[in-house]
Amino acid sequence: MFLAILTGFIIYMVSGMIYYSILGKRWVDLLHIKLDKQPNYGLLTLVTLLTTLLLFGILNLSQAETIMDGAIIGGSVGLIVALAYAKDFIFSLGSNSKNAISLYCVAVGYHVIALTVIGAVMMFFI
Repeated sequence: MFLAILTGFIIYMVSGMIYYSILGKRWVDLLHIKLDKQPNYGLLTLVTLLTTLLLFGILNLSQAETIMDGAIIGGSVGLIVALAYAKDFIFSLGSNSKNAISLYCVAVGYHVIALTVIGAVMMFFI
């Protein structure tokens, strides 16, 4: 259990660093913001840990048995996140952006990809 959660947590944090090192400038440009201050890394760490714990719990409750089960469940959780973001975008979250669809894709793409991979990797430890 501990290794599954730790591995999922590390994958989520590292994949975020890689994803946003590639697409971060595009994301900032689409949001029309300036990154003058550092994000709250403590809160980021807490939310990442909670997300990983919840995915682990869902995998256990669903009685997932294979790596593919883990990927499907992780990807499904990622799609739920994407749908929640879609509701926010419908209510103008991306209204300051010239290209709200691109902003949406950058924002949710990370979660769908990362949670799919994490779900699959966690199955090695369950």
